[in-house]
Amino acid sequence: MKYKINILTPEKSNLGLYYHFWNWFFLLQNEIKDLGIEVKFYSSISQKFYEADFLFLNSKSIPKDNQRISLSYLKKIYSKNRNLYWFDMRDSAGTTQFEVLPYVKRYIKKQFYIDKTIYMKELRGGRFYTDHYTRKYNLTDAVKYDQEPLNKKYISKLLLGWNIGSSFFFDYVNCSKLDYFLELFNFKYLNKTRYNKVLPYYSNWEDDDDKFDFISLMNLNFKRHSVAFQRQKLMKNLEEINKNKIISGKLSKKKYYEVLRNTKISVGAYGWGEVCYRDFEAIICGTAFMTADMSNIETWPNIYLDGETYLSYDLDFLNLKDNLDILISDKSLRKKLVDNSRSILRNVHKSPGKDYFLNKILEIVK
Repeated sequence: MKYKINILTPEKSNLGLYYHFWNWFFLLQNEIKDLGIEVKFYSSISQKFYEADFLFLNSKSIPKDNQRISLSYLKKIYSKNRNLYWFDMRDSAGTTQFEVLPYVKRYIKKQFYIDKTIYMKELRGGRFYTDHYTRKYNLTDAVKYDQEPLNKKYISKLLLGWNIGSSFFFDYVNCSKLDYFLELFNFKYLNKTRYNKVLPYYSNWEDDDDKFDFISLMNLNFKRHSVAFQRQKLMKNLEEINKNKIISGKLSKKKYYEVLRNTKISVGAYGWGEVCYRDFEAIICGTAFMTADMSNIETWPNIYLDGETYLSYDLDFLNLKDNLDILISDKSLRKKLVDNSRSILRNVHKSPGKDYFLNKILEIVK
């Protein structure tokens, strides 16, 4: 039996459609066809979009009423085709759109909290960490975060998908803006499926003494105080650490990758969410990374195995300096973390990752 999947996503005008979250559908076109599945992408709704066995909805394609999804808009789609599958593309495991659950067959998200009962409670600021900081440090946001708690009867609809670690990262070091647009043209109009402008893996362990000790360049300005708090607190801590560091300024992507390749550690924090491009870029550039504790998150690919692929610090930064000092001074540990995380990342587009994706598609539509 053959099935047709139509995917609604707003990303058709840039290379991100082909390089980032949806790249599997282009990379594995033949394998998907062998499963008896035909896939088409749409950037807007038309009558043809409805004519499919399964409709995959990128959450960014559906308008909102204030902070919540417009259910009147979603119901119009539902009235045309009830086989709706929701891809929650928001950054955090905590920020959810559970108001759509009565109208979708599956709710696919890039990362979830392992403990699903967290979703049944109020999370101030919409996230576990914003709730922690808001309650402990008496923070207030100008606008209260509004989201639907999880109704236990819908918990079986929740399904872990894949995160931004499945992306390809464009090689800004060796390629120009013209190369970028040529790559987009080739994928969009010539049906290219080979990814030959991807940032290559890099190693530089011989010149360790000449490297920066750490780099931490992050946006610190968020409309929500509860979201900004961790990054701002981290930066204050890093300012007090007397090391060879880069914690201010703005770099082009090319320059950032060049500097990252010659830095021992990338230090990050949550922003709008927990899983960040920064961590995957560090791995590819041969740089160990630290970020806030990820032990309460389930995601795939999972490069967040404390002491094996990265070092964490706790939400109140009590072990930040000690762990950073350990990592700066211990090249063997850094190399172990990079090697282990790379092994996970390299497998994403090899047989283990391909099997994960194809099985996941079958699991979604079963």
